[in-house]
Amino acid sequence: MANSVKSRRGRFISGLALVGACVGLVFLLQTANEQHSWSSTEAVVQERIKSGKNAKVRVEFPLPAGGTHVTTLSENGSIHETGTRVEVRFDLGDDGTVVDAALADNDQGFWVMGVMLGVVISGLIVMNLVAWSPVRPAAGSSPEER
Repeated sequence: MANSVKSRRGRFISGLALVGACVGLVFLLQTANEQHSWSSTEAVVQERIKSGKNAKVRVEFPLPAGGTHVTTLSENGSIHETGTRVEVRFDLGDDGTVVDAALADNDQGFWVMGVMLGVVISGLIVMNLVAWSPVRPAAGSSPEER
């Protein structure tokens, strides 16, 4: 295994995988940060929709310009029953319509993916250390055999 990682192709692939995982982590952090910068308001859960292991909630919330908006959001955090009040983050477009929305307590997905990418990056750092470490001569070999 170590010999195939130390080859030119192995070094290239391990370096490329490390760069890809780091780019993925940066993208995840930017997405999480962007979602935290959205406007937020209190919404009322109208309906809880359960399909297999997935759960969604249909919520209604007031818009800053007046009126209300009804949307179905993925429920990854705590369970929200019909009639409960929840915090919703939303992003408005230039025309005042809701472009995207999410439950405010929906950060578990970002944490899980962040930890998973952190573990992958740690493993890839070790893999790169193995790939780029100098080759040690075999024990008992003479300088002529190297």
